[in-house]
Amino acid sequence: MKKVKDVVNRNLITVSPSSSFEEVINIMKKGVGKVPVLENEKVVGIITRDDILVKEGKFPLPPVIAFWEVMITLPGNKEYQEKLNKFSSYKVEDIMSKVKMYSSLEDNLEDVVTEMLNKKISYTLVLENEKLVGIVTKSDLIKHF
Repeated sequence: MKKVKDVVNRNLITVSPSSSFEEVINIMKKGVGKVPVLENEKVVGIITRDDILVKEGKFPLPPVIAFWEVMITLPGNKEYQEKLNKFSSYKVEDIMSKVKMYSSLEDNLEDVVTEMLNKKISYTLVLENEKLVGIVTKSDLIKHF
């Protein structure tokens, strides 16, 4: 019988509530979709790609002007700059969400996956002695099996 410890991803990148939006974006550009938020070594939240995309609508893109078949972006546009500055001023604590599920290393993997499916979530944070030791995501499960 497989346990969470058999598939847990221990290569965690975490941030603090006061970390910048830019820091989170740079982490996610490396392919990390879920970033736990720690304060004094305790989990206080998580940031997912959805938290960023849904917070204030989608991340702003510069307006585009099309002349026949030529497209010109206008990154200096005032409205775009205001939206970009607003996004850039966010701190992690402004966009993080509550963790929806925790597991332990010794939990039965089948039970954990069933709970993830029932709750319609794509991750569980793994704790040992109340400390974060890893994460299990749907991607981790696919890689393992």
